[in-house]
Amino acid sequence: MNYNTDKTNRTRFWLIVLLAAVILGGIVFKLACDANAEEAEDQLVTCWVMCQPGDYVNVRRTPGKRAAEVGRLESGDAFQTDGTSSDGWIRCYGIGEYGEGWIYCGYVVTEEPVKVFQRYVCVSNGRVACRRWMGGPQTRNPWIRNGSNVDVFLMADGWAVTSRGYIRSEYLEADPE
Repeated sequence: MNYNTDKTNRTRFWLIVLLAAVILGGIVFKLACDANAEEAEDQLVTCWVMCQPGDYVNVRRTPGKRAAEVGRLESGDAFQTDGTSSDGWIRCYGIGEYGEGWIYCGYVVTEEPVKVFQRYVCVSNGRVACRRWMGGPQTRNPWIRNGSNVDVFLMADGWAVTSRGYIRSEYLEADPE
């Protein structure tokens, strides 16, 4: 039999080169994935719960009001998030024994709430709506008139937690008395 050893050697050479490229590519891919995973962990953002002092929000297993509760966070508690959200719910990490869950975003702020415990005056040149949560529906007693006093407990992200609900802080001034 007459074999073309030159052609066979070239084929073997290119197969070895191809195999080495696949192995090297796999190593590079794994390193890149590991680096991206570390980067994703570094991209977690700290957020805080802002609700009435002494109150809490439920942490749910999945996004939704009917999902099982896996924990609770009190007003002022911090947690980590990657920014993933679904229908008004935000994923949170570092929650007790369960490790992660979902919180309704109407109670989440991106700056640490400042404890105020001070009386403020409404300076809206009209009236301001009190909300059940930030950006949520109005409370049962929904309006604060210009010049009315309101007790403020916490402030963050342009919102104030008051004795009557959530109010945009731009409509409030500290009571000088």
